[in-house]
Amino acid sequence: MIKISAIICTYNREKYLQQCLEACTKQTLHKEDFEIIVVNNNSTDNTKSVCDTFKKEYPQFIFRYYEEKQQGLSPARNTGVKEAHAPYLTFLDDDAFIAEDFLQVVVSYFENNSQVASVGGKILLHYEGKIPRWGNKYLNSLLGYFDIGNEIKPFPKKYYPRGSNMSFKKELFDLYGYFNVELGRKGGNLVGSEEKELFERFSQTNIGIHYVPQAVVFHCVPESRTTTEFIKKQALGTGIGERSRMKSYTRKQHLKYFLRETKNWIGSIVLFFLFLFKAQPYKAYMIIMFRVWLLKGLNTKQ
Repeated sequence: MIKISAIICTYNREKYLQQCLEACTKQTLHKEDFEIIVVNNNSTDNTKSVCDTFKKEYPQFIFRYYEEKQQGLSPARNTGVKEAHAPYLTFLDDDAFIAEDFLQVVVSYFENNSQVASVGGKILLHYEGKIPRWGNKYLNSLLGYFDIGNEIKPFPKKYYPRGSNMSFKKELFDLYGYFNVELGRKGGNLVGSEEKELFERFSQTNIGIHYVPQAVVFHCVPESRTTTEFIKKQALGTGIGERSRMKSYTRKQHLKYFLRETKNWIGSIVLFFLFLFKAQPYKAYMIIMFRVWLLKGLNTKQ
């Protein structure tokens, strides 16, 4: 019986997809206990060829390939959910790779904690080039980094599993809905917030959402993603996604968001001067400009 479906939604990432797929073949979880699902979201590179080759080279693994014509990460993820055969689902980024015990850790946690419906773990960075001079624990999340400690615990308020390391009971989507297709990346567009919106919806049901640090994912970071231009694009996209997500907010929710952003601005200003005091101008510049770009995205009308 298949216990977990590893869903990989991909768009023009042939360079990394092979590494992502091969990491799945090295799992300590028995190969008959999981399936690998790839959802190709209109890739124009050799993604399909990579998948065809993988299927031929690893016939012993349960591998399914699908194509989603509606452009966007959210529609692709929804297709993966609908096509999955297992009671548990995990979403893997096409430019990341999982630790060898990842699937075993996730499955075991679900099986031993029936009240838990979603799990997220650590995401560590795998730099392909130099570590950027602006790099710090406050901004590394823009590159996919996520680490809130070494203890298993319910996700603290305002935290939620990140996209390249989030797992669910499949029944959640049938009960509470799928990813919002109005949110999420579309091709090279970095608009986000679909994960935050999903977990906000799920959290209102009082389901168990737990942080399991033993479930580790490594996210690849090419040098092109460490440039100022990329961070600007990421921040603008985040702001635009937040604006779209807030359309359904009540006045009270808008007030909470305003207060939270005010707190974030105060924190960023404090860090700005702290980095300047430590003679780290690149970190100071990026920490404050991220807030500026996010605010600009938040005020962008679509």
